[in-house]
Amino acid sequence: MRSHRRSWMRRSLRSRRTASIAVWSVVFFGCLTVMPPPMTTTAQSSALSSSSTSSVSSESSESSGSSDQVALAASAEDAYRRGLELIGGSTDALAAFRRSADDWRRVIDAGGNGPAAWFNLGNAELRAGELGEAIAAYRRAERLDPINDDIAANLAEARRRVAQPIEADATDLTFANLNRWWNVISEPTRFRTAAIAWTCFWLLLLWRRSRPLERRRLERESTTVIWRSVIMLALATGILSAGTLAVDRLLPEGGTAGVLTRSDVTLRTGNGLSFESAIDEPLSEGVEFGILDQRPGWWRIRLPDGTNGWIESTDGESI
Repeated sequence: MRSHRRSWMRRSLRSRRTASIAVWSVVFFGCLTVMPPPMTTTAQSSALSSSSTSSVSSESSESSGSSDQVALAASAEDAYRRGLELIGGSTDALAAFRRSADDWRRVIDAGGNGPAAWFNLGNAELRAGELGEAIAAYRRAERLDPINDDIAANLAEARRRVAQPIEADATDLTFANLNRWWNVISEPTRFRTAAIAWTCFWLLLLWRRSRPLERRRLERESTTVIWRSVIMLALATGILSAGTLAVDRLLPEGGTAGVLTRSDVTLRTGNGLSFESAIDEPLSEGVEFGILDQRPGWWRIRLPDGTNGWIESTDGESI
């Protein structure tokens, strides 16, 4: 009788512990899923057909109390709207978008270093024809707000505009290219997948542990295998999805990342103009890379396909 009672108490204690962990896990991931981003961005299509203005001006003033940021943000928004009103591609329109980008950079330099400011800077740069600067701005916004669909959509659109993109080498198993395998799936999708899988894991585990041990022993072996397989699948999916997000945050591009901000960039075999070209074709603006080494005025970079070489530091922007 005492043995049966102790066994029941141990099962009850384990169930309560499992339930407590499950509840807190569900609450934690639920809060992350519904939590608004630190600074909101205006919804915008991947084709950038609508305005990029956001509520940065009011939010910046509340967070920093700087009237300069408010004035600069308002000026940037006005310049962007002015550019949209002008004929697309005209000199005046490009100049308006350039002024908007300059004002957003001043907002950022003044302390408004939030995802909305970088997002709007990317929109202005892309409209102004500065593809490399736009991609760099979008990527900084994505790092600050990795689950924002608008940022992901506009970054994808900017990447599609690269004249000669360089695809990752599927046979290259180094970290710099391994992370591109999972980057096919957007960060918001991977985040939600991790949250859902983690929640399902704890709910299934709680349900399984709540059943009496005697009833579980009487189950068919196939039923037990199915239960364990589903629970382990949910756990593995959650760990893998969350792991890719952690790696992207802690080790982006295996080191410092960068983007080419000029077109027809020559990738050289050494850090000097006297060195020959490492590849036949020049690199297009907007091509992304990892920075392996830095010398005065030069970067040693790694391209997505695994090619290494040197470029002048003025040809790109580090992220």
